[in-house]
Amino acid sequence: MTGFANSFTQALRTSSLGRWYAHKERTEQRVVLAVLILVIASVLWVGAWKPVSDWRAIAVNKQQNAQSLNDWLRANENAAKQAARSRSGEVTSRRSLTPLVTKAADAHQITVNRLQPEGNGIVSVSVQGQPFNKIVAWVSQLEENNGITVERASIDSVDAPGFVNAQIRLN
Repeated sequence: MTGFANSFTQALRTSSLGRWYAHKERTEQRVVLAVLILVIASVLWVGAWKPVSDWRAIAVNKQQNAQSLNDWLRANENAAKQAARSRSGEVTSRRSLTPLVTKAADAHQITVNRLQPEGNGIVSVSVQGQPFNKIVAWVSQLEENNGITVERASIDSVDAPGFVNAQIRLN
């Protein structure tokens, strides 16, 4: 390794760049060296540190969104179970969830990509590239104001921080 460093240093000194540097005054050499260090530090920051830092911020945001959803689902689990038990004892009318779901989605400025009625009054809803917080508020409003429960939810992150794709099955 030392042989390589010595040969590289010797080649640099004999090159036109090395001769140019050697003919500069001591203060000019220090300025050139300082500028070189600044350029190398900038390249390292832009090429390595910044992308890693951005990736970390996005990962933390995704984790916080997932934790928020998990907390909300845990907080509302008992209410959903109680609502399901109370409905099982009653004969419920076959109301159409489609208008309720679309009206609430419009109120929360959520674009529904697919809304598919299924049997037994269940509706499958698919949204893509929507803000996570708006989806949580929308589902919460459907549950609180309309008694609609979430049977199943699948939420995946997208490239933009705070935005998700979701497939939700409502009853």
